[in-house]
Amino acid sequence: MKRLVRGSFLFLFLFLCSMQTAAAASIRIFLDDKAVSFAEAPFIENDRVLVPMRGILESLGYSVAWQEESKTVLAEKDEIQISLHPDEKTATVNGKAVSIDAPAKIRNGRTFVPLRFLAEYSGAEVTWNQSTSSVSIYSAEYTAPEKTENNDSVVYIQTNKMQGSGIVLSADGLIATNYHVIKGAATAQFVFADGTIYQGTTTVVGLDTSADIALLRIEKTGLSAATPAFSYKVGDAVTSIGSPGGARNTVSTGTINGYDTDVISTSAVIAPGSSGGALFNSTGEVIGMTSFFGDSHYFSIPIAQVLQVPQKLSLPLSAMQGYTYTPSAPQNLRARLAQDGYAYVSWAPVYGADHYYVYKSLTPDGPYTRISNNSSEKWYWGYPQCFGISVNGTCYLRVTTVIDGQESAPSESIKITK
Repeated sequence: MKRLVRGSFLFLFLFLCSMQTAAAASIRIFLDDKAVSFAEAPFIENDRVLVPMRGILESLGYSVAWQEESKTVLAEKDEIQISLHPDEKTATVNGKAVSIDAPAKIRNGRTFVPLRFLAEYSGAEVTWNQSTSSVSIYSAEYTAPEKTENNDSVVYIQTNKMQGSGIVLSADGLIATNYHVIKGAATAQFVFADGTIYQGTTTVVGLDTSADIALLRIEKTGLSAATPAFSYKVGDAVTSIGSPGGARNTVSTGTINGYDTDVISTSAVIAPGSSGGALFNSTGEVIGMTSFFGDSHYFSIPIAQVLQVPQKLSLPLSAMQGYTYTPSAPQNLRARLAQDGYAYVSWAPVYGADHYYVYKSLTPDGPYTRISNNSSEKWYWGYPQCFGISVNGTCYLRVTTVIDGQESAPSESIKITK
């Protein structure tokens, strides 16, 4: 990552000085590419941005203490020692007096200092992005992930409910993400790899809620769309790109552990915030949408399934506030017969499922009887199979989804013959 030299602070703070006090709430601060949240928000006073000293410095590895007798804030890390008194325009750094462009302030029991002072004397570096009105602080120890060409087709999505990721599917503003990223949302902003932000009209044009897929349309053109690919095999190298924890365009590499028609399992790590991000093959083509994880498996929805979602809706994003999700039956029920006399059964995971019920019959038309799992009738999705069942002769299975006590209609039946 290219960082600005100290002289860049002049431009940064001349720009900040041009802002009005009311703009303070719009300033976002990132530390090592992660959004920083404070118990007390940064504010602007006399055209200077002031931030909580302890919050910033402790995040950079400093020890920070308050000396009541001398009314002094002390901060120390390695070979750097900082001390200052609130309401004074000088501080001491490694025993040398330095000027502060605005005095430190006490607000609600916390010490606030000018951002410029910390940037110049904490060992960190600062960049200013005018298009996003954001300040980024980079510690000396931070190493940014390598930028790849694929970054341009992955976006950071922030709604009023949560944060996630998305994949640009077309240059004219079609973006795919997980349904749960926009669930209950009223507003959203999209941050692109170059730092530009879109906060305009967002329309939901396609939904497959059970598969946790949403297609969005924004009024922005000239986007860099991902190129899809539909073939892959176990062992292939893959790269996932998303925004876990708000760290935009974080890159994780790994290989494909396994796959079927509705899920790809990889060793490329994903985490909360990666939802809706992209899984790329070794040639930079998108093969999946990163979605969920568990038991050392990291799962993506195959891009073919994402592209199959019909674009027949025209819902404003705000409609998601009152959108009712009705669970559907599991799809793609399948069984694999093994030499141990068991049939190993699996199906496509249903988003939000609390559990599933499994029904068995000796004839295709029933009657079907609910079967138990270790004295419980609740069954759960798993990978590479959901469960195994001993089979003698022929039987038929159906599965239902249960969410908040509501049971779906049954799936299509599957025939298993030993």
